[in-house]
This record gives sequence, C-alpha cells and structure tokens, in this order.
Amino acid sequence: MRILHLIKHCEPSNGHVNVAVDLACLHVRAGHEVTFASAGGAYVDFLTANGIAHRRISSGWSPLSVAGAIADLVALCHAFRPDVIHAHMMSSAVLGFVASRLCRLPLVTTVHNSFDQHSDLMRLGDAVVAVSEAERRLLLSRGYSDRKLVTIYNGPVGSPREELIERRPRPVLATPCVITVAGLHARKGVHHLIAAFAATAAAYPEWHLNIIGEGPDRGKLETEVASLGLGARVHFVGAVMNPKPWLEQAQIFALASLAEPFGLVLVEARAAGCAVVATDVGGIPEVLAFGEAGHLVKAGDPEAMAHVLRELMGNPDQLCEWRRRSQKNVEAFAAGTTAGKYLALYQDLQIG
Repeated sequence: MRILHLIKHCEPSNGHVNVAVDLACLHVRAGHEVTFASAGGAYVDFLTANGIAHRRISSGWSPLSVAGAIADLVALCHAFRPDVIHAHMMSSAVLGFVASRLCRLPLVTTVHNSFDQHSDLMRLGDAVVAVSEAERRLLLSRGYSDRKLVTIYNGPVGSPREELIERRPRPVLATPCVITVAGLHARKGVHHLIAAFAATAAAYPEWHLNIIGEGPDRGKLETEVASLGLGARVHFVGAVMNPKPWLEQAQIFALASLAEPFGLVLVEARAAGCAVVATDVGGIPEVLAFGEAGHLVKAGDPEAMAHVLRELMGNPDQLCEWRRRSQKNVEAFAAGTTAGKYLALYQDLQIG
C-alpha cells in the first residue's frame, strides 16, 4: 500500500506524533510506501533515515496558508498516489478531508484529542479511530457514527523510536525518584503531582521528583517548587526524544492528568518496570488493567496521590510487587500489533 500520514508537525514530546512516527516506520519495514506530510520538526531526519519521504505542508490558519496547504496536499496526492490518507489532529483532518474528496481517497482520522473543543472535526474521516474503549463511548455520546468508529489502542512497546536513544549517552537521574513525562500545561495536572510530592517530602527526604517535558506552565511550576523549598529535589529535565532511559532509572511513575484519552507514556513506564500511579480518567484505567497494573486515584486530588506515593516509598516489598505487576502483559500494547490493526483498517477501506 501507499500510505500518506498528515500531521501538523513532527516534534517529539507529543503522543500523537510518536504514534504516527511509529506507524510510518513499521509500515515501511513491512514493505509499504509511506510519505509523511507536516510543517516539519525534529523527527524529519529519523523518518528520512527509515525510508519515509517527508513533504512540508503549511500549518497556518490564514486563508492564504490554508489554500496553499490544500494545493500542496492535492499536488502531493497526485504525485504519490496514496491508497489512504491518515490524518492526526484537527487541522490535518480538515486539510485531509478536502484533499481526500478532490482526489477520491479514503480518509482515516485518529482522535488523540477529545478534550479539545474543536475535536469534533475528527469525525470528517471515513473511518474514525478511538484510542480506548472509554474514548469510543465518549465519541458515541457526542454523536459520532457507530459505523465509522473503531478502537485501536496505541502501542509503544518495541517502538522504532527506541533506536534514537541508543546513540546517546545514558542520562543520570537523581534517585530514588518519582518521575513523570508530560506537557507542562494545565490538563496534565503537574501542579497536583508537585503538591502530592510535597506532602511526602518531609517523611521521605531521600526521594526526588523528575519532571520530563516542556510547556507554557514551566515557569509557573518552577516558581511553585521554589516556594515549597523543594528546588534541590524536584528537577525539570525538559523535553526528550524518547523517555525510555529515564524511565528505566526511576522507581515510580506518576501521571496526574485531568483528561487523558490513552496515556502513551503509561505503557512506556510499565515496560520500563516502574510502579505506576495515575488518575482514573479517560483511557487510563484500560492502560493500567483497571488497577491490576497500577494504582488509580481521583483526578485533581493531590492527597489521594500522596497516599499511594507514601505507601510505595515506605514499603520496599510493596514497591517491588507493583513494579512486577506493571510489567505483566504489557506486550499487549506492542507497536507491531497497533501497526497491523491500522493496516487492516486501511485495507478494509479500500475494499469498501
């Protein structure tokens, strides 16, 4: 098959970008032709090295930019002749819909962002992918077509992106530690995690909190940490291409999201052997086997998270047990499985 991925950008530290990059690489390795269209980003060289052509498409929303992007995309479709367009995020869905209709091609959209007020644009796809059953139920409640909807879990285990870190020096984290990987903005609830860690700090002075990610709230969060007197124990690592070597050094992974369709990094933390605590929202319960593979706590409740952290920090046997449980059956989220399910979906659309 010839597959065209359409996405706003290809910068790391965005779960939807990581999923699209994995799919592109694995489908090429399976013998298919793949082109990636975006406004560019740090993954371009990696895509090219994996035999994936990258074509720059404008991501602006001015009438001139949109018209230019549509013209470029239609020209790309005529030149590449894809069998399917796969759009990730809203602007890509709009551009992909116009191009798919002008070029008579099927359009797949994946809803990575149901929390966004404009996410209903994703229903433009001929097939619409929900990344968890919780998301599928949510989309149905919003009027999405049951006929179009299919659930495909994200699969980062065995990701091609792991090759990116093999050529880099291994980082060294302050440990023992709690770690999180998240965008530094309100939806990810990092301020609640900081409050939970602060509530444990006096009882467990040897523990650290490592925060991987970037975002508009970083300055505010750093100020909050300083005001709590935790500047020597809470570390802002910044964005990374792949969190695996950081996760492998951590004892506990925590995610305090207020909304989360899936939570890709939760699977990565499980595969790395972290004990996991995360909020009971969206697709997170499914990723944590409904509490069998990690602790679920109420969102927006730092004390509930602090309670679990204290139990894990203060009981080595319990910590060891939850690290073991987190890795059980994690291969269900294999990247190859996800890629295979998307390929079957593309083929079904062609037959249909």
